Amino acid sequence: MSLPLGSKGYAQSVTDPWNAPQDAPSNDLLDVSLEDLLTLESTSVAKKRQRVVDSASAVYVITQEDIQRSAASTIPELLRGVPGVEVGRQTNGGYAVTIRGFNSRLANALLVMVDGRSQFVSTLSGVFWDQLMVPIGDIERIEIVRGPGASLWGANSSNGVINIITKHSADTGGVSLDVRAGPRFQQGSLSYGGRLSDALNYRVYGTVRHDNGLVDADGDDVGRRWQGGAAGTRLDWQPDPQNAATFQLDYAKGSYDNPLLQVNEDLTNPGYSTIRSRDEFESFSVLGRWTQQASESFDWALQAQYNHINRCELGNACFDWQLADLDLGFHWRASDVHDINFGLGARVLHDELEGPYNVRFTDPVDTDYWLSGYIQDDISLIPDTLRLTLGTKLEYNNFTGVEVQPTARIFYKPLPELALWSSVTRAVRTPSRMERAAQFNFTVELPNTATNPFPLPVYPVLLGQADRGSEHLLAYEAGARFDLGGNWSLDLAGYYNDYRKITVTVPGEAFPLFQDPVPYPLGLGLALDVKGIGRAKTWGGEASLSGRIMPWWKVRLNYSHFDFHVPTDPQTGSPYLLIFPLEGSPRHQVSLSNSVDIGSFFSVDSQLRHVSRLAQGPVPAYTALDLKATYRLPNGAELSLIGNDLLQARHVEFTQPFYPAPMMYVARTISAQLRFRF
Repeated sequence: MSLPLGSKGYAQSVTDPWNAPQDAPSNDLLDVSLEDLLTLESTSVAKKRQRVVDSASAVYVITQEDIQRSAASTIPELLRGVPGVEVGRQTNGGYAVTIRGFNSRLANALLVMVDGRSQFVSTLSGVFWDQLMVPIGDIERIEIVRGPGASLWGANSSNGVINIITKHSADTGGVSLDVRAGPRFQQGSLSYGGRLSDALNYRVYGTVRHDNGLVDADGDDVGRRWQGGAAGTRLDWQPDPQNAATFQLDYAKGSYDNPLLQVNEDLTNPGYSTIRSRDEFESFSVLGRWTQQASESFDWALQAQYNHINRCELGNACFDWQLADLDLGFHWRASDVHDINFGLGARVLHDELEGPYNVRFTDPVDTDYWLSGYIQDDISLIPDTLRLTLGTKLEYNNFTGVEVQPTARIFYKPLPELALWSSVTRAVRTPSRMERAAQFNFTVELPNTATNPFPLPVYPVLLGQADRGSEHLLAYEAGARFDLGGNWSLDLAGYYNDYRKITVTVPGEAFPLFQDPVPYPLGLGLALDVKGIGRAKTWGGEASLSGRIMPWWKVRLNYSHFDFHVPTDPQTGSPYLLIFPLEGSPRHQVSLSNSVDIGSFFSVDSQLRHVSRLAQGPVPAYTALDLKATYRLPNGAELSLIGNDLLQARHVEFTQPFYPAPMMYVARTISAQLRFRF
């Protein structure tokens, strides 16, 4: 991961590129309203401030207004309805979130950041969404880049980048209170910001949450409630117009439990026992960043971060993970034709793993390191009309070696109301520590069944491979953006992804299992080698239509289509057995959002979503409605009544084949919310 930098339009004053005040001057945007600026700008595509309509990528921005009017109570809930993004609640505290396929509790090709801090945990290759307890009211915007961002952001961003950007502390002075409560969950957050001097601003926050979690088919709670909290601080210092510094510190802790079907250790009693896994986590992170506008055409940024996570799940499978990261990035406007970003980075990762009898590690303690560099040039072939972007990211790590991730993008704007773009990108995903060192025994195939015709139970054992290489992706994308007039716009994107060397399980040796004092075998163990030899192809399209039916009525309609093909494994004659099956993604997703203002003090916001069935599970299709009615008091306070998933008493959203667990359901919820800033 490396840093985004400010563009030439901000040479008058250095601002944090992640959190620049949205009314900062820009040569291209002087006449754009604050609302339009929020909607149209992104820093995640090109590592500089750039209007979304001018980006050669499929990008979507959840604005501050969208966040404030949403019925969501968590960050994953905010992502529901975004085209190309798949969100499914799977366990207490656990969300499966991905972009364009391969969904999992730990989606392994999606990079998530908060203010430049990577949330991707390399040990498991994924993101723990329940640890992201940033107060929603402190979020400035969320930028979602669909498709690979590897040429700038590096490995493990093959399917996309989600960039959560919090507000600059200068924009959050005073006290902000947000309390929401209902029969099933309660949460509250308190932020306080102030100014220590003309150049130094700060914000501190604290948040707590209690959630009864998911339910079973009868509507009863499947476990004890999820409970946790977080606290943190942010300092922003700008001693002069050319220099700015940011310091952030965050701490989070939580615990909950989940039902789990665990394979019986006693071989004389084959099958499963239902247990309640007591899961808990504790995380700490610190970040420092310095930016300088050296001249009107040249600026740079230096960022250092440290993350520490301690987490236990799945019946006491625990890991301790630490990351230290240093990045130096530069932005140089070399001429009217060339606009260049380049940078260097270094990272050290250390983890310690331990597990119960069915989770073992051949190498429980390990340290990995990365060195990286990138360069990208935006070449203006015809000013304001035709632009070519060429770039690549070079990385070296101690377990897969050198990784090269180039991209070529073309942007063409033949008319003021029409923009066209296309791209081809090579990206990689590096194997997790689990894929390289773990031995799992989570399932059993009982005898004389359709999946096991033998008279003995079969115990599959997943075996990680230390010499695993990286997964490769060659991605083709194209899109179009239309200004339809009358405050209406249409954004279209299509893609075709060719994945190679992806993770599959390959049946290996079968061996008898004995248990004293029985002299004969009581079961068969079956080695399933985790290898990077699979292939898959995915393709699809996304559309977003937005506008205003009336000045007081805003509408947005989003649609996503996803399809895939898994070739035949020549060794088995059957399709490759992907460790993260593509059947966990819906073929169709539709969302319709309405925001209606009734006078100056009352508003109604709704989101209607339909998600088609998942073959994995299987999980039936469902339609959900979220509704929020808000009354704004004259003193600035807001009172809201919120209903989530109103159309059904309960529904299933996602199941994970990686380990067996009872089916868990998302329940209908009603809550009331109070927001007040003073």
